[in-house]
Amino acid sequence: MSTPIAAEGLDVDEHGHILVQLNGTPSEEWTAAFREHWGKAEPPGATPIKKDALSHIAGKAIVFRGIDVDGWVEQCKRFTQDSIKYANDYMRRVEAERDARIRSRITTSGKDRGLEAERAKAHKVKFE
Repeated sequence: MSTPIAAEGLDVDEHGHILVQLNGTPSEEWTAAFREHWGKAEPPGATPIKKDALSHIAGKAIVFRGIDVDGWVEQCKRFTQDSIKYANDYMRRVEAERDARIRSRITTSGKDRGLEAERAKAHKVKFE
């Protein structure tokens, strides 16, 4: 299984964008799952989520625009963490399904080879 993506820190770039620093570069599948979950953002309580603050994911950072650090902490932090968890869980499921399919193919191939060997032996048997 691949290493789960984790938030390692928060920074602000020269344009005032909030950058959530990640421990690795997420795959396209991970990014799509993160965006999917983010798009379904529902306020967990009375605090609204500033959904439009999410700009993009670039390299090892999730980029937010139009929000300051205090606003991000209040309106985006919790759901960013939830979206990261969702994307990691999604990738675990995808990778587990891929692994299961690969194991299934290997097992099937092994059975096929066994059948081929049995057929070869059967074809050598002669009747008088």
